[in-house]
Amino acid sequence: MRLGIIIIALAAIAVALVQVRREEMVARHRLQTLRAAQVKIRRALWEQQVRLGELTAPRAVRHRAAEMALGLVDKAEAERKVAVDAPPAPRPANVNPQVPLWQR
Repeated sequence: MRLGIIIIALAAIAVALVQVRREEMVARHRLQTLRAAQVKIRRALWEQQVRLGELTAPRAVRHRAAEMALGLVDKAEAERKVAVDAPPAPRPANVNPQVPLWQR
């Protein structure tokens, strides 16, 4: 009687062990599939970041602006134009240019 109970218990343990190993294999396969998908998604993300960097580079922006004839100007060019076109600022009447600023 005891031997029969032990044999049944060992058989139940063996069946449970096989089931656990099978579930572990399924989980490992799922994990491997998810990791492969993650690699693909990361690669696509990297490619999009590279493309975005190429499109937002100053040279590319200037090129596209020239193609679309937007009339955009470079900041330094605009400042030079303002500096050349603007009249000189008037001097206050009571300021002596010979006296340093820190002594005024």
